[in-house]
Amino acid sequence: MKIEQIPSADTLNLRSKVLRPGKPISTCHFDGDDAPQTRHFGALNHQDQIVGIVSVYQQGNASISAHNPYQLRAMAIDTSARGQGIGVLLLNAAESYLQSCGCDRVWANARSVAIGFYTKQGYQELSEEFVIENVGPHYLVAKALAR
Repeated sequence: MKIEQIPSADTLNLRSKVLRPGKPISTCHFDGDDAPQTRHFGALNHQDQIVGIVSVYQQGNASISAHNPYQLRAMAIDTSARGQGIGVLLLNAAESYLQSCGCDRVWANARSVAIGFYTKQGYQELSEEFVIENVGPHYLVAKALAR
């Protein structure tokens, strides 16, 4: 398994399959996807197929104090590749990139079904559960990064 930076367009199929099933692929292109500071990471299997993704956006959150804040978003692992540690590899790549940018704290709206994964990786829950319309229940989480 290798982790590489990928173009935003290469995230759309997995976003559609995992995060927006049954919805138009147009719902999988997010504001900021093509901003200069945004980065997309893909986990590629031995056949060079993308089986996991995560994106980071230079964006603050009023509830979080941070220097050069970034949002982690659109993390998805193909169902055929789950349980192989791909999520941890993607988080490590994203967090290393953010540290190189001077980001000292990353935040995310973590899906409720994945909250255990995030807390296991050092993210703190900062909110009660809330619902993002047409997506589902989430928690606001954040993690301090060494600078």
